[in-house]
Amino acid sequence: MKVKEIGNLTTEPTYGEKGDIKYCNFNLAINNSFNRDKPEFVRVSVYGKQAEDCSQYLQLGSQVCVEGNIKANAFIDKDGNAQASLNISATQVQFLNRIKGKDKGTSNIDKAMENHGAKSYQSKTNQGNQYSR
Repeated sequence: MKVKEIGNLTTEPTYGEKGDIKYCNFNLAINNSFNRDKPEFVRVSVYGKQAEDCSQYLQLGSQVCVEGNIKANAFIDKDGNAQASLNISATQVQFLNRIKGKDKGTSNIDKAMENHGAKSYQSKTNQGNQYSR
């Protein structure tokens, strides 16, 4: 099932390579539309060039919009209790807040977007409401 969610990273992104496959994983807290005081938590996996950008420019607390396929996994924890987790295999990740770069005020996000062929990321910032559930 395809989803589009906005949330904040609850972990630092972890980057890795397995053969030719580049990947980045992070956990995301998403506001629950029924109970705003209790967020939902999902694990996000990103692949390819976008994985490199996520590992380089995102950090704990960064706000992102993630689009991709969601999958629920059921498992038994070490105490024998049934548990479930949600995982999103992201096809697109939009950075929604800015992290300042070290050179002349250009943000790292602008650099990442230029690498993807976008002229400026600024036109996409502060549009998070259009993705609200």
